Order: sequence, then structure tokens, then C-alpha cells
Amino acid sequence: MSDIFKQIIQLAVNSRKILITSHMDPDGDSIGSQLALKDWLESLSAESKILNQGKISSKYLFLDDKKTIESIDEFSEKGYAADLAFVLECPNLERTGKIKKLITDKCKIVNLDHHPDNSSFGYVNYVDTHAGALGEIIYELLSFAGFQLTKNAATRLYAAIITDTGRFSFSNTTFRSLKICSELINYGADPKEINHQIYYNNSESALKLLGFTLQNIKTYNEGKIACMVIKQEDLENFKISAGETEGLVDYSLYLRGAEVGVLFTQKNDSLTKVSLRSQNSFDVSSLARIFGGGGHRNAAGCTIYQDLNSTRDLILQKIEEQFKL
Repeated sequence: MSDIFKQIIQLAVNSRKILITSHMDPDGDSIGSQLALKDWLESLSAESKILNQGKISSKYLFLDDKKTIESIDEFSEKGYAADLAFVLECPNLERTGKIKKLITDKCKIVNLDHHPDNSSFGYVNYVDTHAGALGEIIYELLSFAGFQLTKNAATRLYAAIITDTGRFSFSNTTFRSLKICSELINYGADPKEINHQIYYNNSESALKLLGFTLQNIKTYNEGKIACMVIKQEDLENFKISAGETEGLVDYSLYLRGAEVGVLFTQKNDSLTKVSLRSQNSFDVSSLARIFGGGGHRNAAGCTIYQDLNSTRDLILQKIEEQFKL
């Protein structure tokens, strides 16, 4: 670890322009980690930019007080020439979406991840599959670099870890996760406030969409599979963005007897986002990888370039096949 961290620090110190990015539609772990990483880079007086494909959910806006995270769809500098790119939580460059076009052959890649399906595509690769969240890796990198965490940075990393461990309820939660979070509290992270901002600050429209989606939940395979669907027209009717649906898939496993939960979110007539959750030993990450996605054994996702109904039939068929193995 120390040799790789030294190499990363040296690259950051010697770089002129640094790009920070993550997978499409970044989640809380990606967002908190990106922002904390930028806090450190700013302490080095390095020019850095956070750029993703997809807007962040409003529940995470409190983490980005300076509004530094940008969307590629609204980015004007199409020829942004970074000489170093931090790529977070991506099994490959394709998962960054349109950002991949900005990462040229002259740009060195630091690939940081905690998912087992990472293809080690970077100039420097640090993939720690024992970490419960990427936020844990970023905390250890920044600590090794001697960065004095501010309250803002601690808040961002705490948010990263609790969102990816399901508030310490998922199987990826470890002693390390809890120890790091206890240290982050010492640096000023406020668990009550962070939980309130992320989990108890929904809009009325978002809660109504949740109710509508739960009302239409369907089960398959004798109740072992719980399936939810959000169509484009649902988002329009309830006047909320697709980003506001993050975390809704978790409700699929609230159903007694459900072992696999799926949320299908229609992006357009030929594109569907698939969010997957599971209990026990059912590995949804292997299913997501078939379609170019990834994640953890019990939490994963992918995007399929098919219409909603075809995607639903395809995924349900694959899940039922896996049950028979």
C-alpha cells in the first residue's frame, strides 16, 4: 500500500491539470470520495476538476458547498487536457461514459476502486476489495499523504462510507469501516446531520413516487424476486429527476421472502438502467457484469441498451436461471 500511495502522491505533486471522475450517475460513495480527493489536491495547489456523466442527486448537494462537481453534458471545455486522471469506482474506462473521450493517451490514470471486477486499466492501480467503500481508501490515502482533514472533508468521507455500507447494515461493513468513521467524527463529521441530509430530506414528489412505485411492485419465482419499475412518464408526472430515485431499489428487499430486488428505470425508449440488490449468497454483481456493469455481491447495477420491457424480460430470465444453478 505505502509504495502505491507514494507513487500516487508523486504523480499528483508533479501534475499540471488533474481530472477527477467516476462511473456514470455517481452515487454517494463516488461523490463524497471525489470531493474529499479534491480537498487534498487543492492543498497541493494543484489544478483539479471533478467531471462526471450524469447530475448528482439533490440529497448530496450539501456535500458540494462550492458547486465544484460538473456534468459533461454542460461542460464547455471539450478539449480539457488533463495530464493526470483519478478514475474512481470504475471496472473499466467505458463506465465513465462520455468522460472517456477527455482521457487521452498522454494522460496518466490513477485507478482507485474496491470492486472485485476491476480490470486494472490504469497507469497506477489500487484496488482493495476488502474496503467497504471507496471512501475508506481515500481516507487512508489522504492520511498517508499527511493531509489534515477539515470538517468538510470528514463529512464527505463519512457520507461516502455510510451510503455504500447501507448505514453499516450491508455485508461489506467491517471493523475498518466503523473505525474510520469514528475517526471522521473526531475530525468534525456529524452523523445526525449527515443522515438527516441524505435520508430524511426527501421532497414531497420523491415520496409520492416511492409510494406509487411500491404500490406497483411485482414478485416472481414464488416471491423470491421483487421487481419495481420507473417509467419516463412517472418521472414527468411526479416532476422529479432520475437522480432522485437513488436508493429506491433498497425497498425491494423490505418484502418478506425476497432474495433479489430489481429496479428498472427507463432512460429513454432504447435505454434502461438496472439496479440490483440481493440477500445472502446471491451474487448480483456477476449478473451486472454480463451487461458491462458491476458492483458488489449484494448491490450492483448496469445499463442496457434496450427498451424497458425487453430489459425486464431479459434480466428476470437471467435471475431465474441463476436461481436454478
